[in-house]
Amino acid sequence: MAGLQVVDPVTAWRQAAPWLTEDEIVAVADALAGRWSPYADAREVPISALVSAVECSERTRGTSALRRALPLVRADVESPKETELRLLLGRAGLPEPEVNVRTYDDDHLYLGKPDLRWPLVKACAEYEGDEHRTDARRYRSDISRRERFADAGWRMARVTEDDLHGAASERMIARFRRLLDC
Repeated sequence: MAGLQVVDPVTAWRQAAPWLTEDEIVAVADALAGRWSPYADAREVPISALVSAVECSERTRGTSALRRALPLVRADVESPKETELRLLLGRAGLPEPEVNVRTYDDDHLYLGKPDLRWPLVKACAEYEGDEHRTDARRYRSDISRRERFADAGWRMARVTEDDLHGAASERMIARFRRLLDC
């Protein structure tokens, strides 16, 4: 950009920290560490690079929040709502899930890649935004995938935006406690 000074995505994340909540800091870092950003220089950033950026920076406003957020960053997250769900469940004391791991049945047939999964109890979670119901192809694909998981003995929880806030989030957390037997 001719004449404009622009910073790299990691520096922008670090500089924005004073104006972001801790969850937002984690969500942006998850996006930087993940593979889904449309911007090549804003994806697949090693978590170690995020750690270095915080450790090597001057102690400024937001540095403490960045330090608290770093242990919560995961590289394989594919959406900010996955981050929001994972953090909400973690704050409720539920076990840490694996994130977006390719999953196979006992015969090594591919089932899918759930947003969150707890393989020891064969449980998984999918955050479903509106595109999961408005896109006919996506809707049918989701049904087929849920059936594959069920046939393989997995239990799948579906979560929407409404489940993440207020009393609905408490009901959702209780549902996950039952799902995970904890």
